[in-house]
Amino acid sequence: MQRGVMLPPIALSRKRTGTSFAVVGDGSFLQAAPAAILYWDKVYAPVAIRGMAPQYDAAVDRMTDLGIAESVDIKSENSFTELDIPVMLEKYSDTLSALDKRDGELWSVLPLTSPDRDTLSDQASGFLRRSASPTASVEVTLRKALPVPDREVPYEDLLDFKAKRKEQLDRLHSEISLLAGKYIHNKDDATALGLALMDLRTALSDLEKVYSERWTVRALKDLSSAFIINGLWPAGVTYMVGVPIDKAFLAGAGATVLHTAVAATVSAKHGSNPYAYAISAAAI
Repeated sequence: MQRGVMLPPIALSRKRTGTSFAVVGDGSFLQAAPAAILYWDKVYAPVAIRGMAPQYDAAVDRMTDLGIAESVDIKSENSFTELDIPVMLEKYSDTLSALDKRDGELWSVLPLTSPDRDTLSDQASGFLRRSASPTASVEVTLRKALPVPDREVPYEDLLDFKAKRKEQLDRLHSEISLLAGKYIHNKDDATALGLALMDLRTALSDLEKVYSERWTVRALKDLSSAFIINGLWPAGVTYMVGVPIDKAFLAGAGATVLHTAVAATVSAKHGSNPYAYAISAAAI
């Protein structure tokens, strides 16, 4: 099953007088794009009205060129009247209905604006009726809460990282799915979401502490043999035969060598942690 995420280019508002919409701006799309690329298999990124948000348009075009996203222009010109709105909404609805009926794909909605409704499941039901569920709702919110790099990071770098860490990403997918379903059958949507988010943030915090540990000089003797045997000496640092390891640290190489050793140790010990992918992704 491939996981897809749709970035809605409009924010719907349903009132007694009918359905209206607002076009999502550049900033919210650019902010959400890295998470969509890193944590989902597929991205669907329609353009509401071409020309209304130029950076949005350019980013979508870049994503489609790279094969990251599929897209469609709901309206191709930066001008419209109220008479155009029903036609645009109908086209939007038709494209999403077709998306939702694909076999072997589970699509979710990642809102780019703050929802008016209480839960993401409620909001998503207006877009993707068949696949919308409380569990899917929690899962989307959990992925949205994972750490991401700055939005200025090139999409090519995100794809390269994602390809190299595929096994870790698969473990993360499994962990998030388990976490999303942990409370949903015993709690209301809002409570289940809150508890799942608490679990997620605790797991990320615990792993982050491991990655940011500061090792003391007392650890040097235990690690020095590992440096030499495993070839962990960083470029530019020369191990001088006959010079005790602590003397080399006093000579100024200590911080560099220690950083390399800690990084290697953490990677080996926690590489199978499902959240290691997310912690590393934040540093891209």
